[in-house]
Amino acid sequence: MGFVFLADSRGYAGTCAIGGDRGEHVIRRLIIADDHPICVSALTSAVNAVDEGILVSTTDTLSGVRDLIAQGPFDALLLDLALKDSQGLANLVAVQAAAPKLPVLVVSGNAAADLPARAAMLGARGFLNKTAPLAEMKSAIAVILEGGTWFPLREEPADSLADKLSPAQMRVMAELAQGKSNKLIAYSLGLTEPTIKSHLSAIYRAIGVHNRSQALLALRQGLDEAAA
Repeated sequence: MGFVFLADSRGYAGTCAIGGDRGEHVIRRLIIADDHPICVSALTSAVNAVDEGILVSTTDTLSGVRDLIAQGPFDALLLDLALKDSQGLANLVAVQAAAPKLPVLVVSGNAAADLPARAAMLGARGFLNKTAPLAEMKSAIAVILEGGTWFPLREEPADSLADKLSPAQMRVMAELAQGKSNKLIAYSLGLTEPTIKSHLSAIYRAIGVHNRSQALLALRQGLDEAAA
């Protein structure tokens, strides 16, 4: 098993594994979560260009993503940051809490320079602009499906929050991003309030803040800009 480095003229790069014994052909499954039919069509075409045998499920809501994940397993998720029932990076937080091992390629029409880095910090495996040509979409999807990453060269991530936090802490962070109180988070997750406070302390350290207000600001920062 080896790794190949891919780069293109737009300044995007990725790494993916190559070689090794794949054995029998395994049917791969992928989710496209986007509320724009044209984008869904373009992404589906890119997936088919990678492998026509990939089974694609589509949804335009975060609740739909959760329902599909429950029916899994899936090999990757192409996630728009502006869905009908949820906006911005909160979508990524929710997915990471529900399925921390599911590779997520964030797809956005927003050109904010720091958005890929924010997505990487929250556990995304890649970032793709909706204006990308079909060839770039194909390359990004192929890299993600092979277990690699796809980010602008300057944004190749180090450790994400998904690497630093436990699955339970990721679920708490998803609830926190919705603005819930400790009591409501404890009720939603079936935990005690002291346990929630302990998890929140770990979350604050991971995202570099000191209190709840700062954490909410950090988690919500850029959500309006990301909703594109």
